[in-house]
Amino acid sequence: MKILIDTFLKMFATPVTTAGTIMSLVAMAFTVASFQAKSKKVLLIIQTMGSIIFFISYFFLGGVFGGIINSYYLLRNILFLVINSEKEPKKAKIACICLCSAYVVTYIIYTLITMPGLTQSLINVLPVFASIPGTIALTKTKPVEIRLWKLPDSFFWITYNSIILSLGGILCEVFNITSNTISMIRFREKKKPKQPPEEQKEQ
Repeated sequence: MKILIDTFLKMFATPVTTAGTIMSLVAMAFTVASFQAKSKKVLLIIQTMGSIIFFISYFFLGGVFGGIINSYYLLRNILFLVINSEKEPKKAKIACICLCSAYVVTYIIYTLITMPGLTQSLINVLPVFASIPGTIALTKTKPVEIRLWKLPDSFFWITYNSIILSLGGILCEVFNITSNTISMIRFREKKKPKQPPEEQKEQ
């Protein structure tokens, strides 16, 4: 219990970390709300607002690379607001490939420039692992498929956020996993009940 209390206090230890923590909580509120939207357009608009606030909060909390990757989400959301994944699947796949490549290339360039060491390099790769399935999710058209791909996204982000002590980020992914699970149940395609065989009329 003492470890949890000490960790919580660290999130508010300085004015900078306090500001980052508060912003992460505000960003969490937007992001969690987005997963109850059935429309992909509404989901992306709300997520964009959350991404902007998360982007700023990561710099306050020392998660610079997480903030850099989060900045791509603004471009990603704009692209998938313009591209209709159902009517333009090829464009959606091309956008997905380009974005996923950008995550990897950015990670390589950032690592070569900053030379953060093995431990930090492994920490920095977590947002990349999170962003790839999260981007693939946006090429899907069915609500359940979108949320299935979002689950690994949340697991990698919750690990990263736990390391850099982003309270809003941690809670956000906990709620996202819960929300996505609820949404998958709510939006699942219900199978039509089998019609009982007609009783044969006796002659």
